[in-house]
Amino acid sequence: MKKIFVFCLTIAIALNANAQRLNPVKWTFEAVKKSDKQYDVIFTANVEAPWHIYSQFVKKGPVPTSIVFKKNALVIVKGAAKEIGKLEKHYDKNFGADIAYFSNKVQFVQTITLRAASKTSVSGEIEYMVCNDERCLPPTKIPFEVAIQ
Repeated sequence: MKKIFVFCLTIAIALNANAQRLNPVKWTFEAVKKSDKQYDVIFTANVEAPWHIYSQFVKKGPVPTSIVFKKNALVIVKGAAKEIGKLEKHYDKNFGADIAYFSNKVQFVQTITLRAASKTSVSGEIEYMVCNDERCLPPTKIPFEVAIQ
């Protein structure tokens, strides 16, 4: 009985350790004041090599990166976030399309406007997908919340 327990425990630890390695993207969030009522909300993705994360504007193939803001009566969000990073475009035979992605680091910058100068926060969810030359990980959704001061 002890041998079965030790075997099961070993398997569980190995699977847990392996699952922890499959998180190749580290996110940071910040808000930078541009004027009295205007801010840039910056989502920075640091991507471990050899993984890459996809652009918001991928039309066919992998899941594009998307940022969804929760409703906030004090905040106006207009348009898509700007992408700042080295955009790479390659034909991917697995998806049968030209695919745009970022390696190493990319920033998604969303300009927001406050209806009134006040302290608030913006929150929501980022969905993204990462791949390397051998495989893709399932799309991941992570929540965010950024204070607007």
